[in-house]
Amino acid sequence: MKIKKTKAVETPKKKILEYYYMTPEETDAKELTGLIKSVDEEKIDVWPALNLMEVVLDRDSLIFQDGRECFVDPLDLQFLEENHIQSIYVVSYEEGDSLKARKVIKEILEAKGGFLCSDTEDFMPMYTAETIL
Repeated sequence: MKIKKTKAVETPKKKILEYYYMTPEETDAKELTGLIKSVDEEKIDVWPALNLMEVVLDRDSLIFQDGRECFVDPLDLQFLEENHIQSIYVVSYEEGDSLKARKVIKEILEAKGGFLCSDTEDFMPMYTAETIL
């Protein structure tokens, strides 16, 4: 009796992209949920106690999580002060959801201002409502 070998189906690994959303306006995750028009309301969840918002997209979720505690370095704190940053979120989404995620982020940027920036030493590249898509 021969044993038939089957190939294991490889599932593609998810690549999670991570940025910071910074705005000079004081805002919370609950308020951010009201700014999103491109995704059905039932696909948006908020956990006010954690100041966290989840937007379910096609492959994974777009997450806005309070990111203030990430910034303790004196140079980072100087950057925040110079740019009058009041609210900071760690933003993450799966690379395959980039178009939808950026559409949601653009809606938030248009309503609340601020910018989306990279987790790099100089926060570049940086995106605004005008440059994100």
